[in-house]
Amino acid sequence: MIDLPHTVRGYTLLNSDGSYTIIINARLSAETQIAVYEHEMAHIDNGDFSLSGEFADSVDELEYERHAG
Repeated sequence: MIDLPHTVRGYTLLNSDGSYTIIINARLSAETQIAVYEHEMAHIDNGDFSLSGEFADSVDELEYERHAG
């Protein structure tokens, strides 16, 4: 949990050892923090961090690809 700008709910980092760190905005309600955690876990479970090419280059494109299908 970290205080992030209000426009950022959370994000996930892929660590050099292959593990992940999920960062969640501490300013959010507990309910929203859980929803953000579940959202980020869905990205991990879906293999979104192993995407290559155009979708791996942009967070907006990654989010679009993840939620379009």
